[in-house]
Amino acid sequence: MQKYVIALYIRLSIEDYKYDSLSIENQSLVLHEYAASMPEALNAEIMEFIDNGYSGTNFERPQVQKLIELVRANQIDCIIVKDFSRFGRNYVEVGNYLEQVFPFLGVRFISVNDGYDSKEHPYGTAGDINNGLRNLINELYSRDLSQKVKDSRRQYARRGQCVSAYPIYGYVKSPANRRLLIPDPEAADIVRRIFERCNAGEGQTRIASGLNRDGVPTPSQRKRDLGSKRQLWNSDRLQNEWSDTAVTRILRDERYTGKLIGIKTTRTELGNQNSSRKQSKEDWIVVPGAFEAIISQETFDEAQRQLERLRRRSGKRETNAPAVHLFSRKLKCGHCGLALGRHVVELGVYYRCEGRAW
Repeated sequence: MQKYVIALYIRLSIEDYKYDSLSIENQSLVLHEYAASMPEALNAEIMEFIDNGYSGTNFERPQVQKLIELVRANQIDCIIVKDFSRFGRNYVEVGNYLEQVFPFLGVRFISVNDGYDSKEHPYGTAGDINNGLRNLINELYSRDLSQKVKDSRRQYARRGQCVSAYPIYGYVKSPANRRLLIPDPEAADIVRRIFERCNAGEGQTRIASGLNRDGVPTPSQRKRDLGSKRQLWNSDRLQNEWSDTAVTRILRDERYTGKLIGIKTTRTELGNQNSSRKQSKEDWIVVPGAFEAIISQETFDEAQRQLERLRRRSGKRETNAPAVHLFSRKLKCGHCGLALGRHVVELGVYYRCEGRAW
């Protein structure tokens, strides 16, 4: 006889971190206690699915996708969540699962705090107007919160305050004010060196070779040296080295003149990382003198002229259209489903997820 399988689904978004009652540990405790009280749990298999740091506004979450795959394969008998909002905050999608998918597949759905058990509601949440309203309110809450976050980021940017999670190479966040960038002495010297060599007529490849020859830590290595917990998959497999692309990225970044340049991208769909789109320069927020400059505006402008001269001499044509490669948009991250980005290093080509760091 096949075992009765109970799936405990737990979700915590970044915005939820400040609420202890929504912690992963608290949700797990509540769900395990509830499952233990069920007669069906006596000889049941209990599985946990945890999405930590994901918005509930859509179902682009690795663990909920895994859960749904098992549901469609008829390997799950019951799903338990702490409340409807943990499963999702999109009124239409949540309603579709509760009203159509789960009843059709014979999967029982329990929301502990909402007092909802589909076993007692043969018509899904449609049979209970209170639960239907809760799902609608959950979505409206997320939309309102998202707009408030966007507005606050814009206000910070207009005041010349940093809104990025991580500062650009050459800067660190001030210990006294986390929204103020201050130069990182060691990395700032490397930035100056890169601009000086470029303005002296050296190309990006030659500059990168010089940095590698001298054993200068790359931006990702420097970030880890400063205590960043982000770890790229290739960090232990390949020796991180400077590339002409990394050098060009620094030479093209006008923020080294002390300007804050913010809100360069926006999401067209609530909570969907894949919907991030570049904004036109007219929509960027630019605040000169927001923090201490590493190079002068004159040095930056001269570097742009040198880059243009080198480009013309090499015969390369710059374009905003990305190059199309064999695996372009075909390789996907096994965790979040995003397309993998292509990167070229001395040892060859590798692909990595450009979304969250795992």
